[in-house]
Amino acid sequence: MNTLESTQSHSPAPFVLPVEDLSDAQWERIVPLLPELNQGVVRRGRPCVNLRGVVNSVLWVLRTGKAWNAMPANYPPYQTSHRYYLRWREAGVLSDIAFELFRTDAVLTRYVSRKRDSHETHESHESKAAQV
Repeated sequence: MNTLESTQSHSPAPFVLPVEDLSDAQWERIVPLLPELNQGVVRRGRPCVNLRGVVNSVLWVLRTGKAWNAMPANYPPYQTSHRYYLRWREAGVLSDIAFELFRTDAVLTRYVSRKRDSHETHESHESKAAQV
């Protein structure tokens, strides 16, 4: 039954990221937001990783909610992607990327764990508390 009351009682659907990796047009839009690609920065140390792969892997984890170490093999190592995720989240780069691509940062509100998902973590904390 699709009445006015039934449609108003439902909350809006949660934001869902698209399934595919970034298109060339999307990538071009976010390149200026990535501090690692700033031409004025002198880089030393390790060679630069494929940042497009890192962005795609971070979006994959945010979309699926799976653990970092469950990423498909076509992405950079999960440790690298997680390090960039933490750095970009702290600096606000992830929020800028989300607004540029999706016009919202709702995707960033979910908890992302490196080893296990938040549901498993919550259950393990409850069971440990019950044992004490």
